[in-house]
Amino acid sequence: MSNDTPLDDTPLGDGASDGTSEVDVPLDPTSAPSEPTTANVEPTRLRRSRERRVVAGVAGGIAERFDVNENLIRIIFVVLTFFWGLGVAIYLVLWVVLRSADNGEVPTTLPTPTPVSTSRRLTIAVVAALVVLAGLAIAVAHPFRVLGPSLALAWIVFLVALAIIAVRTPARRLTLRRIAGIIFLVGASFLIIVVGAVIGFLDSTGVSLAGGNGDHVWQPTSLAQVAHGYNTLFGVGTLDVRAVDFPATGFLITASVAAGELRIVVPADAVVSLSTNVGAGVVVDTPVSIPGVSTVDFTPLPSAISSTQILRAPHLTIDARVGAGRIDLMRAASRPS
Repeated sequence: MSNDTPLDDTPLGDGASDGTSEVDVPLDPTSAPSEPTTANVEPTRLRRSRERRVVAGVAGGIAERFDVNENLIRIIFVVLTFFWGLGVAIYLVLWVVLRSADNGEVPTTLPTPTPVSTSRRLTIAVVAALVVLAGLAIAVAHPFRVLGPSLALAWIVFLVALAIIAVRTPARRLTLRRIAGIIFLVGASFLIIVVGAVIGFLDSTGVSLAGGNGDHVWQPTSLAQVAHGYNTLFGVGTLDVRAVDFPATGFLITASVAAGELRIVVPADAVVSLSTNVGAGVVVDTPVSIPGVSTVDFTPLPSAISSTQILRAPHLTIDARVGAGRIDLMRAASRPS
């Protein structure tokens, strides 16, 4: 009987006893390190970057959060800066709101599937913008001094709250509806803030926010037709009283343009007492090219008038106000004797 054992049945250990051969033992599959899967990757929150920073890491943090080139974000900030410093303002706000990334925090750029947003915040914001725009239209069409600035301030607070909520919420997939809504919100916000700021400035000058918009020409021909007040909101207001025979005892007229140009033409022989107030603009005494207007620069007294004639001359007191724009003062050409 043979005691030989077949070679294939020989048990193998870590190595042959004579050290001349070695057999690899396969590792346990359960002990191998698992590869990271995209399903387990948490979406990173918006942070200020530590690695991709030039000033405060705001642009780098946005780039890491949305997996875009940080230079593109920087270009957007630079472009927005040319719009009344909007880029700098947004950057500073994000600098304050966002905290810096931790030293050990490594931003993930794995292509994780971005969920579609089911939130109604964008819809609510668009509806709110439409309501505020309607309120501003009412404020412009009617003399509501407080409504315009109040709406603009309330809208800024609303935008800040919306931005804080958006920063603390994981990013969602950009759909065509969301892009259109965001573009509308940006345009509406710009319009709301500008209109509110303009109305607030005009209100601070004390000018009347009444009278409607467009070009207005008032040209009474008798004293009975002259009103004591003439107002234009936005546009050009022309008050031509050259044909009116004012009394020597005096007559008061108030004229205003909130934003635009106010033109005043007085009689050739009238003695004029002026009170002008321009919030942002100038008072011009050089005549505008109007038929029948003297080419001589405006003066309160008619030319070549004696002290005796001053007492008998028509007297006119004008209170002229412009919030933003200019006042043109002119005297009618002397009638041939």
